Amino acid sequence: MSFVADQVRAIDLQLDRLHLEQISALPPSAVSDSDPTTREISLATPPSPRILKLQGIIKSLSSTSSTLLTPQQITSLLSLADISAANPTIAINDENVGTYLEHELSWLIVSKAAIQTYGVILLSLVDATLPLSDDIYYWDEVLSSYRYTLLYSLQTSPWRLYDFAKEVYHDARIRFERGELIGADNVIQPEAAAAAAASLSETAQRFYGLIRTSWHERSLSVFNARLVSPFALITHSIHQKHANISKLRAMQASALGVLMNEGLMFGQDDDVEKDDWKGVVERSIVLMDNVVKNVSNIHHVGGVEQFEDLVFMGSGGGASEFEDVAVLSHRLQQMLRGHLPKQELLSREILRVNGRPSWIVRYWIPITAVFLSSGTLLRLLVNRQEAIQMWIREAGETAYEFWDNWVVDPIKRIISTIRTGEDQEVALMSRESLISDRESLERMVVEFAIDNPSAALENASTPLTPAEIELIRENVKQGDLTPVLRVYEQDMKKPIRGAVTGELLRSLLIQIQKTKVDVEVAVSGIDNMLKSQQLLFGMLGLTPGVLIVVGTTRWMRSAWGGRNGIKKGEAKGRMVRILRHIDRILSTSAAYRATKGRGPEVHGERSSILTFKEHGLLLCEIHVLRQLAGYVLPRGVVMKEFLEDLEEMGNIRNGVRAQRGVVERVRWAYAKWMN
Repeated sequence: MSFVADQVRAIDLQLDRLHLEQISALPPSAVSDSDPTTREISLATPPSPRILKLQGIIKSLSSTSSTLLTPQQITSLLSLADISAANPTIAINDENVGTYLEHELSWLIVSKAAIQTYGVILLSLVDATLPLSDDIYYWDEVLSSYRYTLLYSLQTSPWRLYDFAKEVYHDARIRFERGELIGADNVIQPEAAAAAAASLSETAQRFYGLIRTSWHERSLSVFNARLVSPFALITHSIHQKHANISKLRAMQASALGVLMNEGLMFGQDDDVEKDDWKGVVERSIVLMDNVVKNVSNIHHVGGVEQFEDLVFMGSGGGASEFEDVAVLSHRLQQMLRGHLPKQELLSREILRVNGRPSWIVRYWIPITAVFLSSGTLLRLLVNRQEAIQMWIREAGETAYEFWDNWVVDPIKRIISTIRTGEDQEVALMSRESLISDRESLERMVVEFAIDNPSAALENASTPLTPAEIELIRENVKQGDLTPVLRVYEQDMKKPIRGAVTGELLRSLLIQIQKTKVDVEVAVSGIDNMLKSQQLLFGMLGLTPGVLIVVGTTRWMRSAWGGRNGIKKGEAKGRMVRILRHIDRILSTSAAYRATKGRGPEVHGERSSILTFKEHGLLLCEIHVLRQLAGYVLPRGVVMKEFLEDLEEMGNIRNGVRAQRGVVERVRWAYAKWMN
């Protein structure tokens, strides 16, 4: 999801509208009343194969077919079109309408190819500019600390020594090929040198003398450089690399801003001439060609101002220079096949020389240390082989037991709990035991009451009736042992007599049975409560294992598998930082300083608009912001509104103050997802 695709699509639709307006001016006898939404010219007579071929190429170059084509596809379609030179001032009549239509279709092919080339160049500039910020940040970090600078000096010392030796060898080889024999203090001309080099040993001595002399000369230059500290020399080299990368970034950002503001601007006025869009295409092709030729030429271009002068040189003269559509087609093909690849190659070479060193340069010191200590490490591994094998085996067994005991078994218990019925439940005690003990207690109390009717009922001297016995049985079920307790109270007054002749022991045994029944009832209640929460306890037993497994899996995914993608939390942080970069670009621009403190009346003035370089940097940040939004924002209305805000943020015609207002709107409107 890139602003380049949206820009290409919008320009392509605008070109179709302008071309359809021009086609509508053809004579009625030449054009049939076809639906203009088809974007094709249909003749009253059957079209020729040439017309059909050109129409097919136009369809392939349209944004409705493919938003952005590759350079190879564009050049292939232009070659297939085989556009030849033609008279641009063809009169429209019934005899030459076919030639006129072929000429117009050729212009449309070149225009659509120019739009696709425009998108390719924009995307190339964006992709080449974005990584440069990381290199600039790296050099800033190196320059910010003496320790980092010293580390960089150590990291690059082998390569600097190699470059020095290579220069010495190259200089000695050049002198050897010239036939010079340089000793310590004399120089023999080529005639004498030929006689002196009769043998192989003399030739080797001669070449060695040349190398020694070259080494001596460069050593003198190094000795003279000792007037400056080595730290200052390294710092100067880093500053040069930093300046080159910054200059390349500024020129590429300026090129991006130039193309976005000056390239393929057809205008919105209805009173423009019908052929004016052709002049816009011609000027834009020249502009793109100048951009591609000079955007990476940092050693021959003084700066952004000189680069912009070179870019606009020859691109503002209208259609006088390149009137032939065949010339424009050839220039597009030459740009795509030659100039654009050279520009990309030069940009990569500048980045290789001046950018952040490769990983082998940055990490050769620890790699060398590990390599030198590899013998000791191998001996340690061999001597502790059994212990290491035991550690590995125990680690594997621990992981397996953890998985089996804390993940698999709790899951099995949960499934067993769900599938177990009442008859299969495991209880703290059986239900039959409680029932039998309760019935035994009832029988004991009833028999005690029958043997002691006076204790069962007050002042009762006759045997108990069945109704009275049933009442006593019901009271026992409710826990009422009144008949037993009355006798127990009487016997406790005279415990020895009650124990010998009375019912004291019997009442005590009945109370023991009652205590046993009470304990069993309490245990039964606890058992019922545990059964009701059995599934919850199973879930709680599974939770620690699941948490450990999920945490370990996420850590492994972030450590290894997550390197290829962007995590949501990381995307949120990057979006906030990019909004800071955008606000910094806007607030530090000359346009913002010019409008600071002024009223709304300056919004339409040129002084309130960003420069091409600032606009290019802004577009690069917006490009990254659009890509990160796919990881953070939800699809649908929120994403659509966010893209609308980004489009308004990148429109410099609204003025820098309006753009800063959009930045603030994005901050509070989407803070829910970015925080």
